[in-house]
Amino acid sequence: MESSLNVEDHGDWLSFGMSHAGGVVPVKISRAAMEEHFDATQGPDSLKKAYALDAEMIHARAADHIVAGANYTPDHPLVLGTEHF
Repeated sequence: MESSLNVEDHGDWLSFGMSHAGGVVPVKISRAAMEEHFDATQGPDSLKKAYALDAEMIHARAADHIVAGANYTPDHPLVLGTEHF
């Protein structure tokens, strides 16, 4: 399984780094997507807990949406919402 880097629950969204093509792509996923598709609940660290259970699926979906040649940075991460799942 791929390793996750710097997984952080920001309340309305979760951020993590994902290994891809020899680098790390910063990813931001909305709380709405985590609740609708990965059974996240309200409360502290609920996004991290849901992510821990479904990281493989989340990474697979994120990889499907990476745009070749795009320069993803912490200030401009790959953003995933409910429409991406």
